[in-house]
Amino acid sequence: MWTIFKIVNLWWLLTSTFAWPMLAVPEMILAIIANLGMLVSLSFQPIKFNLDARTGWVLVAITGLTLWHTWLDGWPNGVTTALQYFPVLYLMQLPYDYLKDLLKFTTKWYAILLIPALILYWIVLFIPLPSMGTFEHDGYPPFINYIFYIKNTFDGFRMERFNAFFLEPGHQAIVSSFLMMANRFDFKKCPWLIVLMIAIIFSLSLAGYLLTLIGFLLLKINSVTKALITLGSVVAIVLGAILWDGGDNTLNEMIIARMEYDKSEGIKGNNRFFNNTDFVFNRTLGTKYFWISTKSHSNMKLIGGAGYKIYILHYGMVSALLALMLYLSVIPSRPNLRYTISFFILIALCFMQRAYPYWYAWLFPYIVGIYMAKDEKDMQKAIESN
Repeated sequence: MWTIFKIVNLWWLLTSTFAWPMLAVPEMILAIIANLGMLVSLSFQPIKFNLDARTGWVLVAITGLTLWHTWLDGWPNGVTTALQYFPVLYLMQLPYDYLKDLLKFTTKWYAILLIPALILYWIVLFIPLPSMGTFEHDGYPPFINYIFYIKNTFDGFRMERFNAFFLEPGHQAIVSSFLMMANRFDFKKCPWLIVLMIAIIFSLSLAGYLLTLIGFLLLKINSVTKALITLGSVVAIVLGAILWDGGDNTLNEMIIARMEYDKSEGIKGNNRFFNNTDFVFNRTLGTKYFWISTKSHSNMKLIGGAGYKIYILHYGMVSALLALMLYLSVIPSRPNLRYTISFFILIALCFMQRAYPYWYAWLFPYIVGIYMAKDEKDMQKAIESN
């Protein structure tokens, strides 16, 4: 039954991040299936569910989010919100050996699924292949469906970006970067991370690049020498992209140039919002709609983009604070401070440009990572004391 839990865990991580095969099924139904699968499989394991103060605060945060989203959008949305966050409680109960096995399984099979996706991506860059037709989803141009890889038909990119079986390259890059962080960038213990790294590179996602780089710097740089080597490597890559062919190359146009400062937009690559979004968001500042959402006050069809402004306009700052409360409440006592703070910084940075705190692709790596780091710190202390 533990194998069933691992399979459901991987399936829900992919499903919550909009893997295309599940998009035809209502989200509530998928969330019910995920929770039932996890609960039933865990009931056969010798694991006791402990209700302590930390679990209590997590329950308070989930209850608050459920009631708030029910008030905003009705009971179906409230129930779905609860079901999206409930797996947090299951993960918090798992002993170290279970967490370790779960992360290993999830990383391995996610990487295995990426391999045919990457192969198809590279082939169709140059050679048209027979497909399963097209896949369409609201708000996106049609995708050419190769099952493991859905190719975007939008031709506005200099080079096709790798999104695998997700709707956007950024979705794939976030999943990959967070799983790398959960594995602490340990390529020796987990060679499957090489596949994830390749997937991030070909996503051409500025967010994926920065999350991966910042996570690596926060965890791995502990000496001046390492810092200088890393900084020198980054500078060399950036300069190479700017100088190569006068900057007329994919890396410069799709990554480096997006980090330039613009007086009207700020950092170009961080311009995640439509002009109407900025206007409405600025109008809500200092009003009650900043806190409770502006759905009843604005034409939401004019608001678009991604990031924290969208989340606050849709759900209000109250929802953002409740989500923050949950992410802080799950932190175990006596954590590995460096690792926990580093991962929380990544979550916060990701929220700024792509605000999906309810995604299991955020919750799973974050919780498994900080709990494993805490347990390993405790084990190391026990060894040293003996």
